Amino acid sequence: MNRIIVSLAIAAALAVAGSVAFDTLKGPEPAVAAAKYKTCRSKMPNGRIKTWRCGSDQPCCVSHELGLYVCGSPIIGCL
Repeated sequence: MNRIIVSLAIAAALAVAGSVAFDTLKGPEPAVAAAKYKTCRSKMPNGRIKTWRCGSDQPCCVSHELGLYVCGSPIIGCL
């Protein structure tokens, strides 16, 4: 009977230790990873709001004439 209780205790301890190790190895949470991006918004000619994501170091580029809503380059900006 003691062996069963000890075995169950060891199994429970390994399960907890495995889940803690997995959580530390899986990487940052989505909210932390999303901090590397910014949300860009622009009003389109038809009145709707266009939303897209760019890197935190990239400018939001808009060309209503060409219908382009893109991210620019950190070095040269929007061309």
